[in-house]
Amino acid sequence: MIRILLSLIAALVVGCATQPGYVPQNAPASVPAPSAKVGDYWEYAVRDGYTGIPRGTYRYQVSRVEADRIVVDLMHEGYLLETLVYGADWKGREHPLTNMQRFRYEPAYTAYPFPLEPGKTWRSVLNSTDVTSGKKYSTHIHGKVVGWERVSVPAGEFDALRIQRQVFAGNMEGFRTQEEITETDWYVPGVRRAVRTQTSSEHLDTARGGGDGGGMYPLLVRGDNLISELIGYSR
Repeated sequence: MIRILLSLIAALVVGCATQPGYVPQNAPASVPAPSAKVGDYWEYAVRDGYTGIPRGTYRYQVSRVEADRIVVDLMHEGYLLETLVYGADWKGREHPLTNMQRFRYEPAYTAYPFPLEPGKTWRSVLNSTDVTSGKKYSTHIHGKVVGWERVSVPAGEFDALRIQRQVFAGNMEGFRTQEEITETDWYVPGVRRAVRTQTSSEHLDTARGGGDGGGMYPLLVRGDNLISELIGYSR
């Protein structure tokens, strides 16, 4: 397994100044799945986690709500990039993996195992189908609801549940290992979504040298490391 870089771990706690064991006043014992209605939106400023360079503004807006699904339009600087499909409980049915292509998931992709409770852990194995090529992969998710933290973003200061996921894409092919993805969200019940998210991924290319120790070692290939912070949302 590829070791998670210390620099990424340090970046995850930027903006969170609370102490371990912090619990806000009137914190709910558990957080249920949020509702959704057409027109709900969340807008984020995104920056590169390595360099700090801005990557623009992204907006997630609910365009359709049905009995069994929620459809969200993802826009960048006002232009539609793609649609994301979730179940009624906000489990992912069809959307990209971090730094990868779009997949259809069976069972659904569990980013948030509602109801959320501090200390809750989960593991799931998904059949992920590339919607373009039809290739199928076995994707594993290891997640944990770490606990409450006080977090400050452009949209304000919030009490948030920090949620961490390690995702193993299962897409090992030829000389490359599978993509190993790290996702961390700071989820705020009143916002009904994360107010900050950090995502990154990496894999080894065994056909190329240049890893730690020189040319005899596989090359570590890092994907984008992106930090998204909430700048506005529907109330």
